[in-house]
Amino acid sequence: MLLFKGLIRGAVSGLAATGVAFANGEMLAPGPAQASGATKASGILRPGTAANRGRDLFMLNCAHCHGTDARGDEGPDLHGLTRSDARIALMIKNGVKGEMPKFGAKLTAADVRALIAFVRSLKD
Repeated sequence: MLLFKGLIRGAVSGLAATGVAFANGEMLAPGPAQASGATKASGILRPGTAANRGRDLFMLNCAHCHGTDARGDEGPDLHGLTRSDARIALMIKNGVKGEMPKFGAKLTAADVRALIAFVRSLKD
């Protein structure tokens, strides 16, 4: 029975990753605004910025719970967070017991800062 549950969880995780990959393709494809050097104010992040790197990390690590638009799904909506950067960093590194896994062993300090930059770029 335990093996069967593991197989189901593995299949579900694989399908979720595939869905994120397909959704990610359209979101990461450069559009005309990006080619012209649009800023965050226009809703497009500049290539090479911490927020852009954070978006990539978000799609790989967070979107399956927080949604590809970060508006929440299994996890909460991340738009307009009022917590401090230090508190957000602690939550990413240490997780939230029973709610969010720890990412401290997986993500570097620079990765965490990039994720915070991305979350700060989200507008309500």
